[in-house]
Amino acid sequence: NMKEDVCYVLAKWIDKGFHFGDLSVQIHYGRGNEEKLTSGAAWHADAENSLLHLAVTLSGSRVLHSKRIQAHANTTLRRPKRQEPTEVLERQEPGDVYLSSSTLMRHAPQFFDTDYSTRVIAIHARILYTSADIEHFRRVRTRDSWERLTNVLANTLA
Repeated sequence: NMKEDVCYVLAKWIDKGFHFGDLSVQIHYGRGNEEKLTSGAAWHADAENSLLHLAVTLSGSRVLHSKRIQAHANTTLRRPKRQEPTEVLERQEPGDVYLSSSTLMRHAPQFFDTDYSTRVIAIHARILYTSADIEHFRRVRTRDSWERLTNVLANTLA
């Protein structure tokens, strides 16, 4: 049943215009987060609303750290146990934009010491869904359907 597949559910969310409907403005100033980054406390993967995650830096400077398995486009990403993710650092300056699937990768923002005039301001746009929508998504998620979805997203965003 197609309606019982996470690929179909995500496609329907996009069809309904749910993508990038969940907006947040993140502001950082003050002390940087080097200690959290080094200790691992800053590292995380996002919830399902970041299956498609668009971010725009408006002011200030930050670095997006992510851990990824590097693969060629249009490949099936089956991760052997021995393959370790590579840490990728991407500096974000005013006007920089990235589109990712932050649900599928461990990542951490790096902030530097700033004052109010050099603060970081970024807009993050994610998928907007209801509690019933995400409960249905999680209920129909199988290992196979999740693997298909993650491969489609990884190949599309590569």
